[in-house]
Amino acid sequence: MAKNAFREIKTINSSLRHLEISYFETNIFPLLTFEGSNSLEHLDLSGISSVLTIGDRKIPVFIHLKTIILKETNLFNVLQTNSSIFSFCPNIMNLDISYNYIWKIKANSFGQLFHLKRLNLSHNLFETVPDFVTTFNSIIELDLSHNQLTTIGKNILDWIDSQHKKHGNFELHLNTNPFVCSCDATKFLRWILTTKVKLDNNGNYSCWVSLRNSINYTRTVAEDFHHYFVDCDTTVWIKIGISLLVSVLSSVLCIALVYNFRWRIMFFFFRNFRRFAEKGLELDFDYGLYVSYSDDCVSFVKELQEKVEDEWGFKICFEDRDFVVGESIANVRATSINRCRHILFLVTPSIVKNEWTRFEIERAKYEKFSKNLQRIIVITRDIPIDTIPTEFSTIWKDALLIQWPVEKDAIQMAWQKLRLWFF
Repeated sequence: MAKNAFREIKTINSSLRHLEISYFETNIFPLLTFEGSNSLEHLDLSGISSVLTIGDRKIPVFIHLKTIILKETNLFNVLQTNSSIFSFCPNIMNLDISYNYIWKIKANSFGQLFHLKRLNLSHNLFETVPDFVTTFNSIIELDLSHNQLTTIGKNILDWIDSQHKKHGNFELHLNTNPFVCSCDATKFLRWILTTKVKLDNNGNYSCWVSLRNSINYTRTVAEDFHHYFVDCDTTVWIKIGISLLVSVLSSVLCIALVYNFRWRIMFFFFRNFRRFAEKGLELDFDYGLYVSYSDDCVSFVKELQEKVEDEWGFKICFEDRDFVVGESIANVRATSINRCRHILFLVTPSIVKNEWTRFEIERAKYEKFSKNLQRIIVITRDIPIDTIPTEFSTIWKDALLIQWPVEKDAIQMAWQKLRLWFF
């Protein structure tokens, strides 16, 4: 098919039930024409660009289609431009869109799939569970493994429990997500112990314990929650009282300032709003990645340069090559971080001797807060987690962590994970 570039595959009153044409290379995907009735129940288009297969094509309605698999189809390109892309298969029960680099889905992209029972969103880039899943009332299995989830919100947990109660069973897959065990995750951690939903790994997922600066497991932390987060409940009223007091004082002060400087304030906000709006229309970076490292990591930086720049085409900025000679070193570092899309910290034993590490951490926090910096990535090499400098505790909630392995196969997987985070 790829060699001969067939323009069309036509069937008339077909009894074909299972069609798989996955993982072949072609610039012209053939037009599938079904004249008369069709009986197609299973369709697998994995590995083929969704722009070629779904895109703007007129696809016949497959009323008998129960399963559709669209792995590695760059589906995020179509999700950004189309609405109700699955209107051609209104009765599907199983949908697999894993390995598609999706981080956001519009509410109307899937349309109304009243019969959908199993949805696979694994190996994507979701930082929160997308709200659109709650519109599928027939779902009994949801796969969110290998994403970027740090916790799961109360509304999603309540919906999952209601689905289990309605159908008598529900399976949830959450393995390999960068969960954070903190006071903000109280509902999720306690839910793991009480829910009747079937969880992969028995609900025991690796998580970063923010108050201990260590890695543990969700079920272990949940079972001994008060030991780990003894201050979570006792400080809530103090926080509320302080918040109310600060709010009252701030309100009085703000009213006085606004009244006296109302024209200057209006001009200030107008000027900055226009500047940020113009900046947001065309956001551009000189580098893809800023690398922070110490002397004992120079060889790894060279290896990183070969991998990221030569193989992935992702330009990086590092001190030994890209810093301008003669300028203030602090200004050079701050400017370089501002010009980069992501920042990577290489944490090695000699990092405690690097006097610029704290400065780069603080600058990364500022750029992340300003929404100029997209990702903070930390790679640890030859250093235990519990000996990492405490300065890193201030960015853990925003950071993606890789403990660099020793085994060859594990190193290959680490490179793949790093590449996924870059894009």
